[in-house]
Amino acid sequence: MRSLCIYGLRGAAALCLALGLGQAAAQTAPDRVASIGATVAPGGPASVDEGFQKLEALVRAMDHATGSTSRIVVRPFARSLEETAAGRADFHLPLAEAPGVAPPPGLAFVTEADFGRTYFVVYSRRSAPLDAVSVAHAAQVEIEPGHEAFFAFAAHPTYCIPCSLDKILAGRSDALIVASHVADPLLRQDPRYRGLHRALYRYYPVRALVAAGVDSSATRRYIAQGLASIKRSGELARIMGSDVYSDWQP
Repeated sequence: MRSLCIYGLRGAAALCLALGLGQAAAQTAPDRVASIGATVAPGGPASVDEGFQKLEALVRAMDHATGSTSRIVVRPFARSLEETAAGRADFHLPLAEAPGVAPPPGLAFVTEADFGRTYFVVYSRRSAPLDAVSVAHAAQVEIEPGHEAFFAFAAHPTYCIPCSLDKILAGRSDALIVASHVADPLLRQDPRYRGLHRALYRYYPVRALVAAGVDSSATRRYIAQGLASIKRSGELARIMGSDVYSDWQP
């Protein structure tokens, strides 16, 4: 076959070329698709973009640890969950797991892998501060979409974190409860938010999710083994930083 390709018999040469391209494609095809859910559109605050970069670096580190490859896509959070449930991505990252709260429809938590903690914080006015107990009695509390089941009291979804913070300052809302990595960068960057107060609500473990009802054993094994490896080496801490709660005020 090699000599046919060299001497230009067209049919054979075309066949050899096709086989070669097929082999190259097989060699470069990723082992899986990893979907990162974006709560704030890329191009937002630099610290938010840095969050995406950390998660991408985390997946690359797991790839290196397991000798495999992943194609990483960044999607709006709800779309990432939907595409993973539909099988267009092998796993979604990240999602907080609350006790007694089922995963989103069509998905299952990878409970054998713990990516750390995410801290939900109550943001309220400094002049009328709320905490994890008193916020349950507030008249107007906003949260990110999809977290309604985390709370035993009425909370309304918001699609604009800066808008919600501004509403608190203006007295049109009492509190916002979101993960600290979502809102803290805004408080650190904008002096207007010095009128806000922070209080820890609670923390949740961070998980990956896979499609339910299908054989995801290979993906689960990749996540569990890859994460365990980079935890042992200290690379997880180097990439993600400390997951200890920082109690500070703007």
